[in-house]
Amino acid sequence: MKTKHNKILTLMLTLTAVVFYTGCKKDVDYGGTKMEKMSGDWHVSVDNSTRRYTLYSFNTADNSATQFWIQSTSLRAGTKNIAIKGKINVDLASQTFSASNVSNSGAGAVYTSFSVSNGRIITNGTVGPGSGTPTDSITFDLNIDGATFKVTGRHKTGFVEDRP
Repeated sequence: MKTKHNKILTLMLTLTAVVFYTGCKKDVDYGGTKMEKMSGDWHVSVDNSTRRYTLYSFNTADNSATQFWIQSTSLRAGTKNIAIKGKINVDLASQTFSASNVSNSGAGAVYTSFSVSNGRIITNGTVGPGSGTPTDSITFDLNIDGATFKVTGRHKTGFVEDRP
């Protein structure tokens, strides 16, 4: 009886050791997207307004190295709703972007198309206003229905004191 008890105990200890050993694997680095350097949440203003809006830039479903999405459903110039969402052409090496006559698929979009020119992201191009933490800056000209708006801003830092 004692031998059977010892075998069961040995088996249990062995199984426990195997579970702990295999459960302690190192994290696997799956890598990021091709656009991770230019993607994120941005706090932007339009035409140097003091009002800040959230703009998102993110990779395409096919993880393109030449396009990304930009989206802001709340973007406004004064009282004019200029909500946008569309795929924009990107040059990763220079961190620039532009596109003409982009189909506007944004929720609440009033205009069917828009264009982006002079788009640029500058790594550590500014600092968070409250924290002083270096963060990326973004700037581009947005053309909607013949009117051009200057959009400028900074990458979200994550610090409460930098929220708009």
